[in-house]
Amino acid sequence: MRTLKGLTIGVTLLCVFWTVPAHATIDWEDGFEYANDAALGAVWSYSCLGNPGVSTERPHSGSKSLKLVYRGKVGVDPGAGGCFIDRSLTAASDTAYFRMWTWQENFQADSVGTKMIQFAQNSTYPNFWWEMALSNEAMMMAVTSSSPPGSSNIFASVTIPQNQWVCLEGRITMNTPGVANGIIQSWVNGTQSINRTDVLLRNATLANFNGPNSRMAFTRLYVQHGVGTIYYDDYAVSRDARIGCTESPLGDRQAPRAPSGFSFR
Repeated sequence: MRTLKGLTIGVTLLCVFWTVPAHATIDWEDGFEYANDAALGAVWSYSCLGNPGVSTERPHSGSKSLKLVYRGKVGVDPGAGGCFIDRSLTAASDTAYFRMWTWQENFQADSVGTKMIQFAQNSTYPNFWWEMALSNEAMMMAVTSSSPPGSSNIFASVTIPQNQWVCLEGRITMNTPGVANGIIQSWVNGTQSINRTDVLLRNATLANFNGPNSRMAFTRLYVQHGVGTIYYDDYAVSRDARIGCTESPLGDRQAPRAPSGFSFR
């Protein structure tokens, strides 16, 4: 009997003091449920209102999603795009995670890489492009810099499936200035496709806009290079943790309440 009582007390104390692992604190999640493109443009800055644009054709959740129409290669086809929409993070950060659902409608990536998502800070380097690589529709990270460590591409091994909803996730963590410990990670439907923890991204001293204070402050959804249609939905951004494909949009970090109503016999 004493053993049973001791076990009961031990389990209860564990319940009181144990805290579940923290979830991501989500800056914002956008399901693109806007009345029209003008309403989208009131939240996102844009270069060409309407592409990307709000669509009822293929929602992942709710009744709408974001439609991106790719028409070829910029510089060859005048209608190819180069259009984008921008939205700020809550604050500039050394780390940025994203989670997005995407549907590629018989899409063909361009040989130079199809731009999808950018993370950057105005007038600083490096900046980061999540792309589809070299006509094979696989995730790629293109790091752009104006000075050493210079531009580089980090390729993934997982191709994004066509004609179905796919969950894409990514992480960027800036390196300690001058030290090759930056992190680039990506996941496709929960399967990791990039895992680099040794990337040199920002310099120890300022050189050509690349320096120790370079951070990420906004995200851009880009329509450039490729042929076909892509839909985005349920786009979420966090600055502290991986969001996951089933994460609540509220991003709870609160510990559970202590249990009550127990009695000992």
